[in-house]
This record gives sequence, C-alpha cells and structure tokens, in this order.
Amino acid sequence: MTVLIVSTCVEPLSEAEFIVPLARVIRDAGKTVESSHLNNLDSVPVGVSHILLGGTALQDDIYLKENPDIKPLLDADVPLLAICSGMQLLVAVCGGEIIIQREIGMVQVKTIAENPLCSGNFEAFALHHRAIDPGPQFEVLAQSKSCVQAIRHHELPHYGVLFHPEVRNEQVVRNFLAL
Repeated sequence: MTVLIVSTCVEPLSEAEFIVPLARVIRDAGKTVESSHLNNLDSVPVGVSHILLGGTALQDDIYLKENPDIKPLLDADVPLLAICSGMQLLVAVCGGEIIIQREIGMVQVKTIAENPLCSGNFEAFALHHRAIDPGPQFEVLAQSKSCVQAIRHHELPHYGVLFHPEVRNEQVVRNFLAL
C-alpha cells in the first residue's frame, strides 16, 4: 500500500517539521510513502491507497494566496486526511470558510461524534492562526474550546484535523491508514 503525502510547505525547514514526521509515522505503520508538493501534482499516482495533505508553518501562508488546486486529491477515490493548512484548503474548496482563530501549543480536544480517527477527550498540539467554519458538507467530529479540530465529509472519505497528529497524536494517522 502506497500513501501519498502532499505538502503545502514553501520552505525546506517546514517540510522537515511537518512532512518528514508524517512519513516516519506511515513507514512505521508498514506502508510505503510517496511525496509530492501540491503545486507539482496534476494527478494522484496509480496505486495510492491513502492521501495526507500536510500542514505548514505559521508564516508559510502562501497556500492562501495562490489558491492551489486540490481537485486531483478530491477526485481520487481514496481516503484523504487533510492536516491544519490542508484542512483549511479542503474546507474552503468544499464551501466552508477559513476564519481567523489562533491556537498555539497544547489544547484540550473533545470528541463530539463517533468516528474512526479519535475518541474521548485528548490533548493535541495546535499551531495555527486560522481555523475553519466547516459549512454544510462536513460533520464536526471533535473540537477544542476555541474551534473545530476534526471533521468528516458527509459523502466522501475525506477527513480533516486542525491539530498536528505528527507531533503528539500519531494514533490518529494510524487510525486513518486503517480505513
């Protein structure tokens, strides 16, 4: 099984911080990893079973200005997990909104709907200046005191988390890979 990690990062240091740890978690789960940058992706390669659309650094907000095309990811008939900036892009493309909401550091997250990614109350690492208003296409799965932390598309196998599971909640990634 090959898992595609798609980066929204501009800086190599951001790749090291946000993409490399995801690749490690995936390899540790016994899966093969392929990586691409969102700006270089015209289609999802054949043989990909899951896609992760990774996050990036606070100051690295080019993804908001360039309006990258995530349609190839949405059209692939495989589960998608969008993380932080990836979740923001996913929601914006599907009719929701990106809103201003800052969270930095450890936050308490409460699961509010049964789902395959997370359960109960847990602590997660947040690093964002923006959050989301999910709109009608998504179900809210978990939230912190300040904002929505996890979502699921009502019809497609697309999920999003605003926190960074590669930092503290690797089980969320492993649970996603089990879909």
